Amino acid sequence: MNKKVGLQPGSLIYTGIIDKNIDIPITQYFYNNQSFNKVHFIYKEDFKINLKKDFKTWINIEGIHNIDLIKKIGEKFKIDSLILEDLLNNSQRPKLEVRENFIFITLKMITHNKVNDKYECEQVSFILFKDLLLSFQEKSNNIFDNIKLRIENHIGIIADKNEDYLLYALIDRIVDNYFLITEDLEEKIQNLEIEISSNPTKKAFENILLQKKELLKIKKSIFPLRELVSKFSDIKVREFIKNDINIYLIDLQDHIIVINENIDFLFNRQNDLIQLYHSTLSNNMNEIMKVLAMISTIFIPLSFLAGVYGMNFQFMPELTWKYGYFIILIIMFIIFAGSILFFKKKKWW
Repeated sequence: MNKKVGLQPGSLIYTGIIDKNIDIPITQYFYNNQSFNKVHFIYKEDFKINLKKDFKTWINIEGIHNIDLIKKIGEKFKIDSLILEDLLNNSQRPKLEVRENFIFITLKMITHNKVNDKYECEQVSFILFKDLLLSFQEKSNNIFDNIKLRIENHIGIIADKNEDYLLYALIDRIVDNYFLITEDLEEKIQNLEIEISSNPTKKAFENILLQKKELLKIKKSIFPLRELVSKFSDIKVREFIKNDINIYLIDLQDHIIVINENIDFLFNRQNDLIQLYHSTLSNNMNEIMKVLAMISTIFIPLSFLAGVYGMNFQFMPELTWKYGYFIILIIMFIIFAGSILFFKKKKWW
């Protein structure tokens, strides 16, 4: 049951599974085109953030289950309770919202858990101020390691750009990972097609239904991104995002369009797999019925002959033939062989 049912708007409740034993790492990145500094600590009860002049600032919080931490962040940066509520709601639909002093973006990071072969959707949120970027993850992972490496080693243009470019880079990294997920799904569908075409088992059909369920979950997480990125052109959003990253945002939008098209294509292939399963099953059944029908066709005349000469009427002339039994056997063999040759000529067998 939804934990938020019946509560007033802005109530701060984490809707995911809470594990109080999990630490919450907080990392502050201060960088420009000349230097870099990183401050890393585990949140206990204090939340001390010191901004540095002439430095771009990125604060990454890896854990959102601690309500007190979220409240302190809200108080320090003047974030309203409705945004904090969305931040804590791990089933929140991807979206972009604009406030007077920041923009809020939330979306889903999708990873493949190879242990149970499931696709896990983790909520990632960003709050972009004019001189600061806050990012929130449900748990620690290494998906942003490449971005961190580029900042620390001044690779590319990331150190020369502002926090809005960093926001783009982080979202782009999440979107790039979607391509890996869709490629993995496509490979699984291809393997299922081969399996179903040769051997449409009940287990294969169950796998189709499980994959369709996973694909629906992924589609629900990715589909709203097209609407999200379209809001980057909004006048109020442009107060926080500079024109010099327009070409990157257009590229990001193109990637999201391609991803959504891939998801729709895979979804249609999943439906085709279900039809293929039933069609292959039906064809196999028809083949079985065809063989049974041919066997019946062969044995009908043989049964007729056996039935006629099994009546033993007194005045049946053939009953007194010396070689009558062998003649009937030869006739039966000719009928049997002739039927087989006829079926093969017609390519029914």
